[in-house]
Amino acid sequence: MIFKPEAMIFDMDGTLTDPRSLISSDVVECLRSLPAATKKYLVTGSNMSKIEEQVPKDILLEIFDQVHACNGTIVYNTYLDADDEHGSLEPELIHRSTLLDYYSQPDINRITSFLLKIAADAHTKYKTGTFVEWRESQINFSLIGRDCSKEQRDDYVKWDEKSKEREKIVRTLQEEFAGWGLSFKIGGQISIDITRANWDKSYAFERIPTSPNQCVFFGDKITVESGNDFEIAMRCAKYHEVASPAELILELQGYM
Repeated sequence: MIFKPEAMIFDMDGTLTDPRSLISSDVVECLRSLPAATKKYLVTGSNMSKIEEQVPKDILLEIFDQVHACNGTIVYNTYLDADDEHGSLEPELIHRSTLLDYYSQPDINRITSFLLKIAADAHTKYKTGTFVEWRESQINFSLIGRDCSKEQRDDYVKWDEKSKEREKIVRTLQEEFAGWGLSFKIGGQISIDITRANWDKSYAFERIPTSPNQCVFFGDKITVESGNDFEIAMRCAKYHEVASPAELILELQGYM
């Protein structure tokens, strides 16, 4: 029997879009072709400003019911009533959590200082800027820096695949901050996401009204436990691991 989910949940980088790239017209048309009755949720480690750089606001409002930024710790309602003349025309913030609800500023400073020392000591060929990015409920850490060019990013991807640098850094962070209740996950192509231990992507189910056993998840880092798609995929009734938006389109053919 073909599984007909009540909801589809999508990762962004490497799934809906190429990393740090604009969603393609082919993916948008594919999403439009999915059954209208099937709920659609976007769950990503990125914050809303980066989401809108890759999936423009009009697409978010047209296609998705909710957008879960920073692993679902910052949630926007995007299922808006177009006939309500007094209603919002912008994604509506419905939930926000911050690390500062659980950690002091000196705690955050200690984490940041340790990350910057790792970046300083790393053997990465390129070091650009923005090694540590504060996202309220998450700290995003990049050894090459988020200001890198596409060519520098591609070079780092090859280095990380060879050296397993981020996997080693995750283990270092786990040892250094044991007992802090923190989670360290490889995210995207160049980053490590740092947040509370229970704030992985499966935290999105705190606000997603559909039962996990009625959901299917699409992501690019599912089968690696240090990847940030693992937990949410394991909660869903079914999942598809894809390596690109082109593979996503192929997988979605079975749900049309």
